[in-house]
Amino acid sequence: MTLRLRFIVSVSLVFGLILSACSEPEPTAAEAGRILKRHIDQTVKHVFGTDIKITDPGGQDIPCGNDKYKRSYAVEARAKVGSGDSEGITLALVGTLDAIADYRLVKVGMTPTYQEAVSNQYHTRIKLSSPSIGRIKVRGETECLPRK
Repeated sequence: MTLRLRFIVSVSLVFGLILSACSEPEPTAAEAGRILKRHIDQTVKHVFGTDIKITDPGGQDIPCGNDKYKRSYAVEARAKVGSGDSEGITLALVGTLDAIADYRLVKVGMTPTYQEAVSNQYHTRIKLSSPSIGRIKVRGETECLPRK
C-alpha cells in the first residue's frame, strides 16, 4: 500500500469514528415516554378533541426482557373536526401527527379508520383511530429501551 493510500484510509477511519461518537445516545424509556405523551396530547388537542379521557396514564416501566423497558400512554376523546365521520377524523389525526413530528405510516393491516405510525427518531409507535362517529382513540408505546 502506498503512503498516500494509507494516509487516506487512516483519515477516513478517524472521521468515521468521530462521526459515530457524535450520534445521539439511545433515550431511556422514561424520556421516550414523555415524548410519546407530548405527541399524543398535541395531536388530540390540534384536531380539537374534547371530553378527553386518559385511558392509560403511562409513567410505568413495562419490562421487555434483557434489562429493557417500554412506556405506554393512551387517550380517548370526542372529535370536533369535520363532519365527525370516522375516516375524516382518522385522516385529520394522521395529518396532525405528521405536522408535529417525524413519523411514517405502517402500511400493513391498516384501514381508513385505523392507522399506525412509527418514529425511529423518537423510538415510539402510535395507533390512531376513530372507532365510531365523532370518537378519537389514540394509543402509543415506546420501543424497549434502557431504564437509565
